[in-house]
Amino acid sequence: MTSQRRKPGRPAHGSRERLVAATCELFAERGFTATSPTMVLDRSGVGHGSLYHHFDGKEALALAAIEQMRADVMDKLGLETSEDRGGESDAADNELMDRDAVFDHYFTQTEGRALLHLLTDPGVSDSDALSRQVRAWCDELRSAIHVAVTGENAEGSADDSKLTRVHEVADPHLAAALGRGLLALPRTVDLLHPDDPR
Repeated sequence: MTSQRRKPGRPAHGSRERLVAATCELFAERGFTATSPTMVLDRSGVGHGSLYHHFDGKEALALAAIEQMRADVMDKLGLETSEDRGGESDAADNELMDRDAVFDHYFTQTEGRALLHLLTDPGVSDSDALSRQVRAWCDELRSAIHVAVTGENAEGSADDSKLTRVHEVADPHLAAALGRGLLALPRTVDLLHPDDPR
């Protein structure tokens, strides 16, 4: 897929947003290390100068993309809490299975696929700033899962026992969804089944 670069004289309005959107897409396909600034420019269709006008470099662009993808995790998951449902209670097992399907679906979307790649990318673990952002993203997912499963909001809680409950409830769901998502990535399938002629 070839994108056209911005024509001279065309307004640069939205160039930052296009750069961030292209980075999000590329992270979902390739991860941080395998995504070059040239790829981002080609995908976004903006000029070289725009990248360095808006960002100091690849890491700054990556941080902006991660921030964009982290936005509104609960909305992107499409989860309802028991409070949102007006206190209705479904059978607990069916409800958790439905939620697990929602978590799995998240990891088929751009944001979820990008997170999977970033979690396994050595370039991310080599950067304190990127590592912090990816950990914060996982914490937000964990909190969203906890809210969906229990209906309890744990945001801003410094209470260790409440945070422990968040981890106890959310971690198995998050780990299972992450595992299923990782297994679905093309490169994982290639590693696990190198002789599959797909």
